[in-house]
Amino acid sequence: MGWWLVFVLVPLAFVTCQNCRGEEPRERGCENVCDKHGNCKIRAALLLPKNTTYDACLPVVEPVLQLALQHEAVRDAFPSWLDFEWLTYDVTDCDAAYAVISAIDAYNDCTHVFFGPSCDYALGK
Repeated sequence: MGWWLVFVLVPLAFVTCQNCRGEEPRERGCENVCDKHGNCKIRAALLLPKNTTYDACLPVVEPVLQLALQHEAVRDAFPSWLDFEWLTYDVTDCDAAYAVISAIDAYNDCTHVFFGPSCDYALGK
């Protein structure tokens, strides 16, 4: 009974992976907020379309979030030694495929937190 399981699982040990673009997988040495030199930064991905016909788009939302980070209440919510960096990704025309690709790119760029996409049928709200 268990031989069929071994027969199926053994070939899986020899499988190699590539991403959908044919690139080799990138190593992610950035799961921690602080690096080995003690520099601490939260990387936040903003996944929205650049197209301004959408209410929630990069040209509108990004400046608001940057301004919010300057507010005293927000600054006091984070320790003074912690930096915050926005990484923006264009979810072209709110297409679900671009939303997934943008999320994968953001993950590969060592993002700690994701904001968006806000489009219907993208990755879920």
